[in-house]
Amino acid sequence: MTRHIVAIGPLPPPLHGLSIATAAMVELLSEDHTVVTSNLSPPAGGSRLWRHPAKAAKVVAALASLARERGHPDKACYLACDGGLGQLYTLLLLAVARLFAYPTYLHHHSFRYIDRPSLTMRAILALAAPDLTHVFLCGMMRDRFIDTYDRRLHAAIVSNAAFVHPQNDGAAIPARPLTIGMLSNLSRAKGLGTFLDLLRHAILQGLPIRAVLAGPVTDNDDRAMIDTALNEFAGSLDYRGRVLGDDKAKFYRDIDVFVFPTTYVNEAQPIVVFEAKAAGSAVIAYDRGCIHNQLDETDLLVPAHGAFTEIAIAWLSEIPSDDRRDQRRREARQIHEIRQKTARKQAKSLMQ
Repeated sequence: MTRHIVAIGPLPPPLHGLSIATAAMVELLSEDHTVVTSNLSPPAGGSRLWRHPAKAAKVVAALASLARERGHPDKACYLACDGGLGQLYTLLLLAVARLFAYPTYLHHHSFRYIDRPSLTMRAILALAAPDLTHVFLCGMMRDRFIDTYDRRLHAAIVSNAAFVHPQNDGAAIPARPLTIGMLSNLSRAKGLGTFLDLLRHAILQGLPIRAVLAGPVTDNDDRAMIDTALNEFAGSLDYRGRVLGDDKAKFYRDIDVFVFPTTYVNEAQPIVVFEAKAAGSAVIAYDRGCIHNQLDETDLLVPAHGAFTEIAIAWLSEIPSDDRRDQRRREARQIHEIRQKTARKQAKSLMQ
């Protein structure tokens, strides 16, 4: 069945996990359905004070779109759920979608209101009609949500793996030291300081290791931290700034282990972790959100409140110099390819 979908959520720019996932979902839905999009991302640049009225204006435009498209017999609303104060907008949009009798799919991308119950989410659940489908990133996210709010609900699972295609670069890895890497919108919450601390302790312990860091930095203190590290680790740390397209693919080719010590409050199922697996890298990450379900026996999952640096160094120290990297990368890519195909089927069946 072909649906007429009003898709509402943040789209790039700026580039972050939620906007990337929303754009990818819209693209996938557009393959089988007619999709009208309402972008909730505020304009790039400008002051923080301007961002809020700008976003409010975009929400008003989304409400108008719901009103305008309400006459289609096979209509549906796809709504990306905000993780913070923007949930108030989500509540308003959901109320209007219900007013116009839209079957609605609410896509959850944050653990913030699962780890700490939200009054706004309770209001959303109280408002929810029987035709509201909650879309979660993994079964654990669904189960934790149900436990937190003690509500029965109609739920579906769509993993972000659906949006990360396998990387088929079969080139052999040249001889090089074991290389760790991190890619993100770099900040302390995403684990920037922990990544640099890991490199520092690894060097102090004599591990033959180098590091590649990539991603934009918006905070001056975080930028200063990187500059200091570049001087401290001259020759062992490579910072590449924002990477896109071929530069991003090269980043993943140039590393052996992707390190992601995130403590970000909204963290759910990071797309960068799937990108690392799609490229064949091993991963070291904190156990947050759905990350547990993203990793396999070739990776290291650090307990949420564990000593990340110490645990990671002990694990890295056990990797032999002749660790069959090419074979391990092929196997990791094959595992991700199976996962991606399964997740894509789940996504495409969501509104059938």
